Amino acid sequence: MIQTALELDFADGTYLFDLKLPQLAELQEKRKAGVFAIYGRVMRGRTVIDGTPFAFAEEGQSFAEDLFEVIRLALIGGGKGVVDGREISVNAMTARTLVERYCHSAPLRDSWNIAAAILLARVEGYDPPKAEPPKAAAPDTATQSTSETPSPPAP
Repeated sequence: MIQTALELDFADGTYLFDLKLPQLAELQEKRKAGVFAIYGRVMRGRTVIDGTPFAFAEEGQSFAEDLFEVIRLALIGGGKGVVDGREISVNAMTARTLVERYCHSAPLRDSWNIAAAILLARVEGYDPPKAEPPKAAAPDTATQSTSETPSPPAP
């Protein structure tokens, strides 16, 4: 099933990022551009070569605020995360704090990668990888013997 929200390792945990309709409307209003124009700016300069994504900053056209707003609003839309093994709720204040603390002082390339992933998921959608079924545990051969006679003790 095609998904538009995604979980990413970010800041101090793993967070759900989802640009729902209210967040898309706010993004367009704050950035004074439609979602496809913002998507185009953020994706400009990015490509995939032999399955590996590359970002060429000299070809980029997005504004730092494009990146920060995409991340902040997607955190609000996702509304939750996992930090230190505990699920937490993410509201507007939490999202703002996370972006200010972990994006504003970090290299812009980090925010560019996250914003690109969020917008790609929302605009194009993605098919999440199928979870591998758990493998059956192999029998513990160290404690099982197939012989009726006991093994000699180790020297």
